[in-house]
Amino acid sequence: MEFVIIIAAVVLVAAFVAYVRRGQEQVSCPQCSSPQVRQVDQQLKELKQDSGTMGYSVKLDVKLIMETSFRCQSCNHTWSVTAPES
Repeated sequence: MEFVIIIAAVVLVAAFVAYVRRGQEQVSCPQCSSPQVRQVDQQLKELKQDSGTMGYSVKLDVKLIMETSFRCQSCNHTWSVTAPES
C-alpha cells in the first residue's frame, strides 16, 4: 500500500513538471538552430500607458515592453528580443 502512494506521488510530480514546461515558450538559436538556449537578462525597455474612456468609467491599459537577452549554449551566439510582455 505504501508503494502505491509513493508511485502516485512521483507520477503527479512528473505530470506537473510536464505541464509547467509545456507553457514555456521554446526559443532556438537564429545562427545554428540549436534549442539549447539560455535567457541571460530581461529588463524593462519602455512603459506604455493607453487610457480610454468607456461611458462613465476610465480604462487604464499598461503595456510593458521588455528587452530579453539570450545566449546559445552550443555556438555562444548572443542576441536580444524586444517585445511586449504577455
